[in-house]
Amino acid sequence: MADPKFSLDPDDYEDVDIDDPDNPEWTEEDFAEARPLKEVLPELYEQVAAQQDVSLKLTRRTIAAFALEGDDWRERMAEALERIARDKSAA
Repeated sequence: MADPKFSLDPDDYEDVDIDDPDNPEWTEEDFAEARPLKEVLPELYEQVAAQQDVSLKLTRRTIAAFALEGDDWRERMAEALERIARDKSAA
């Protein structure tokens, strides 16, 4: 059996009874009544759907310039790219 902390295979997990009244296990009825995120929280769905993971090759200098200002450099870089995209669209 692989270490469950690093496995995505459900067979690597041991079934245990968990009694958590704040987060009960779903029943077949719960699944039948479930609705898509798009219906339940459309604003959140739009935020999630509007984002896309990408992979970029950036120079160390570029990363360092953003990283010097803090651990949130990825978010700030994304915001900077978004501003540039808006400016290009407005032009």
